[in-house]
Amino acid sequence: MVYPERLRSKCGHSALFGMYLESPNLIPYALIGHIWSSSANTEICVIRPWRHYWIRGVSMRISIMLGLLLFLSACQQQDEVTLADPINPSPVVATVNGITIHESDIDLELALLPDEMNRYRNDVHTRAHIMRSLIRRHAISQKAREMGLDLDPATRQRIENASRQILIEAARQWQLAHMEKIQESDVTAYYKQHLAEFAVPEQVHARHILVASEEQALAIIKKLRNKGDFAALAASESLDDSNKSRGGDLNWFQRGVMVKAFDDVAFELKENGISQPVKTRFGWHVIEQLGRRSAMQKPLDEVRHEIISILEKNQLDRWYESVEKESRIKVLDPAYK
Repeated sequence: MVYPERLRSKCGHSALFGMYLESPNLIPYALIGHIWSSSANTEICVIRPWRHYWIRGVSMRISIMLGLLLFLSACQQQDEVTLADPINPSPVVATVNGITIHESDIDLELALLPDEMNRYRNDVHTRAHIMRSLIRRHAISQKAREMGLDLDPATRQRIENASRQILIEAARQWQLAHMEKIQESDVTAYYKQHLAEFAVPEQVHARHILVASEEQALAIIKKLRNKGDFAALAASESLDDSNKSRGGDLNWFQRGVMVKAFDDVAFELKENGISQPVKTRFGWHVIEQLGRRSAMQKPLDEVRHEIISILEKNQLDRWYESVEKESRIKVLDPAYK
């Protein structure tokens, strides 16, 4: 039984990914050509003339994105279960030992591409690339079954887990499509009842220089009053390594984010005001306030989509709970009750 070892050595995830980085144009072809060539009985029929389009016509950027996408997709689906082909009105573009590959299968893979790749979704070279990857994945999964790899208990468990996740997502999508539609009155009511969720508290923008002693802090304040550069002093003098490279900039923050002594001074300062030395458990701070934002309430229009998502999730959660209640469940280990 040489096949399992060959499969692991040629298609191990780390080896495959490492080789991909060195030569992205080879994925998903050359690296698994060993298995492809070992399967002399594989019957492949390309229905449409995709064979005229090869990866050379695709830019390196497309190749990299698709290679990563299809590699990750193959990792998730490598234990693919071959089921009877359902009625699919989408045109058949290829078959692998009688298993059909449809235009819609290519569309599903393209749907996983990031938005920035939208312009390539109808590009024939890109679609040909994906079709060849689907062919190879079908051929390899079928070969794995011939080798009996689907009988391995760990593999069977992974297939079962993948199947369960697919069904869960299908159920979620079905429920979203069939549940009661969210009305504008529901959105408005939720907004009015949860105003605090959409309130933005007062914020200040500040930067600081942290030193070990009050004397050092006073010396820095003196330099600043003599037109010293705050950012340069922070870079050279501050003990706060997390932001000294940014000139001590702490960005915008609301009350409660910093320790109380620091908060109190930062919020009391006027814009561009510099503090006296401030003692905290971290050391001594010199603080400059750079700006202030008053508390505000986000308008409904700004949070409408967020509220719709919340209401849809609430409906889904209620449906999940009802499905669970309908099930016969026994928790056998008392520790989990």
